[in-house]
Amino acid sequence: MAMKKIQMGALALTLLVGSTQLVIAESNVVRLGAVPVPPMGALYIGIEKGYFADAGVDIKLTKTPLGPTLMSQLIGGNLDVVGLGIGAGFFNAVNKGAPVKIVAPMGGNPSQPGVQIGTSAASLMVRTDLLKSGAVKTEADLKGKTCAINALGVLTEYIMSEELARGGLTLSDIKLKTMPFPMIAAALKSKALDCGLLPPALTVKVMKQKVAKRLHKGYEPGMQGLVILYNTKWAKANPNTANKFMAGYLKATRDLQADNGWRKKENIEILTKHIKMPKKIMKKINQQWVDIKTLRVNKDNLMKQQQYYVNHSKLSKLKKPLAFSAIVDASFADHAVANAR
Repeated sequence: MAMKKIQMGALALTLLVGSTQLVIAESNVVRLGAVPVPPMGALYIGIEKGYFADAGVDIKLTKTPLGPTLMSQLIGGNLDVVGLGIGAGFFNAVNKGAPVKIVAPMGGNPSQPGVQIGTSAASLMVRTDLLKSGAVKTEADLKGKTCAINALGVLTEYIMSEELARGGLTLSDIKLKTMPFPMIAAALKSKALDCGLLPPALTVKVMKQKVAKRLHKGYEPGMQGLVILYNTKWAKANPNTANKFMAGYLKATRDLQADNGWRKKENIEILTKHIKMPKKIMKKINQQWVDIKTLRVNKDNLMKQQQYYVNHSKLSKLKKPLAFSAIVDASFADHAVANAR
């Protein structure tokens, strides 16, 4: 009898330990990686206003200005979720079997023209003296000019290509250089560059200094700038937490975008805390556009960007584009929208 009780006790302990392991496996902790830039503002709003916490998620935030570092950490399983700009490196990684997928949009352009001035991601800036003298009037006049982007194989290369196409040019028609955004602004000021792509904050700065101006105030409607990426192994092991994170993110995007939330004092305070940007500039930059009704990635533009890298980027390893289903999983966003209150 005593032996039977011991065996029953051992069985009960085994079942208890087993159930505990199941609970631990579905962790509520999300290791989030982000770059301190305005397009990622919804992540900081979600953290500071408690939208993630209310959804039952414990955020462990890693901030770095180095996007490639976040990507490698996500692929390696050291981060669960990241906000990132997409480029040739992302498509190459997916093609090689990396456990990453796009699950939601972040920064981008409105689907309709005239909603904002200039692109949300980066604007083509031309030196003021070239514009005043008439040396540059349209994109076609940039032929042979020295221009810069921050890196090859990333969103800014795609944007520069689209800008030049307005004037019937390609990247081979200009003297293209790569350097960090602050150096582009400085080189425009010193006249070492004729033009360059700058993010919203530096766009405002060089315009205020009368160093450079936007060549035009339009933008590519519906351009998908930044996105939310999940480590798919983590999401498969923690589906409830993955859904909870997305629920918090949806609330944050709606807070930031609806009713001109981007300009609200409380949100400006949060954004400047995490992004380290003067409040005056933060108030002037473009709102980062997301489809807050559906939280869907712009499929057509995403595939267009991928096609560009396949056809033109020196860093692309793809011979043909990947299927949309191979790079995007909309199930988490769909679940968040369907269950939003």
